[in-house]
Amino acid sequence: MYYITKGMPVEMKNNVTSTCTAISASLYILPFILVGSFLSIFDQFVINVAAPAIISSLHPSAAEFEGIMSGYALVYGAGLMVGGHLGDRFGRRRIYRLGLFLFAVTSVLCGTAQTALQLVIARLLQGLSGAVMVPQVLALIRVSYEENARVQALSAFGVSIGLGQIMGQVLGGWIPAWDFLGLGWRMIFLANMPICLIAGIGCRSLPACPNAAHEEAYQKQFGNPLRLFRYRGYTVGIFLNVCLYAAIVPFFVVLGLYLQNICELSPQTAGLVFMAVGTGFVLASSAGPALMRKFAPPRVLICGTVCTSAGILAVLLGSITGLSTAIPFVILALFVLGVGNGTVIPIATGIVLRYLPMEDAGVGGAILTTGQQLAGALGIVLAGEFLMGDGASLSSPATYVDGLALQVCAASAALCCAALLSRIPDSTQNVS
Repeated sequence: MYYITKGMPVEMKNNVTSTCTAISASLYILPFILVGSFLSIFDQFVINVAAPAIISSLHPSAAEFEGIMSGYALVYGAGLMVGGHLGDRFGRRRIYRLGLFLFAVTSVLCGTAQTALQLVIARLLQGLSGAVMVPQVLALIRVSYEENARVQALSAFGVSIGLGQIMGQVLGGWIPAWDFLGLGWRMIFLANMPICLIAGIGCRSLPACPNAAHEEAYQKQFGNPLRLFRYRGYTVGIFLNVCLYAAIVPFFVVLGLYLQNICELSPQTAGLVFMAVGTGFVLASSAGPALMRKFAPPRVLICGTVCTSAGILAVLLGSITGLSTAIPFVILALFVLGVGNGTVIPIATGIVLRYLPMEDAGVGGAILTTGQQLAGALGIVLAGEFLMGDGASLSSPATYVDGLALQVCAASAALCCAALLSRIPDSTQNVS
């Protein structure tokens, strides 16, 4: 859905491309575009460390806790393909600005919720607004920039994702502790409003690009998306990503609670501990291009998945033995996890799409992203059952063992998929 000229006749493609690139946007507008990708990730991660403050304030039931933590990702993942189609049909700039406005409104609803149920509903609506907003980010980059400017913009896009994860974990602890204007955890949502409004105003000067010529190509691409699962490499890659996100996303939810309830860290200190993940992520993602040139991509993927699995396993073993209350041990485990994530996450999508024909890259990427988000949401639901089901106490280390064990199993399954993927020839002719 992001590649608006794929599948078009040559003359139609030339008309659309020339119209778009003739009014290529300036790079100073790029930060306003990247607000969408940053906030979508930030709001998934910021709630992890802020969860104890929310629990203390709203006293959610187990089901409500799961809705607060996973409702956003669930609706967001399910709506991505629809959001992409809206941008293709009605204009990406228009729909992106609409998405920013809706994200601002739903963030205010989250920040003013007075009951756990109200926050659940607000998070679901916020996820829906994210699904409208985020698909337009890559599409706007591709139609608004050309050649070297596009390369720079795509690189900045990757940085915005990493910053969203890191700053979400850190500020999720700091913002409630600052208690700005007595708002506590509510400020993690209310702060989105001015950011979205500023970005919406800044995007007014983005070039408009015609979309009507794309309808025929869109129908051709999305007519039967299940046909893509004929390609073994793509199918295995989908399972790899699903297992990986089912391990990583709920792990951060569990860890945020563990650090504050078991290790008895303040929210600010817990946020700083999470920076070990960000440090490992930045170092590994910086070395990623060199590793990809030196080694076969599937081997890089295997090494990264090993580190991710090892990081989660170390925290599990620490929680069983009591060693995970030692902060240096936790920091080391999180650094290893960050190295794994920084190796895997930036390349997982690209490696999987190598097994598809070029004309199917758009729909293939959409299905992959949707699978990632839904897997993360399902993982949070299962973790929530272990954490808060049957009246379990969050102050008992044993409460966290089953959830961490499940995440180790998911990461191990991702490792098996990575090993299997390395045995599949990199050829789109290799179909089931």
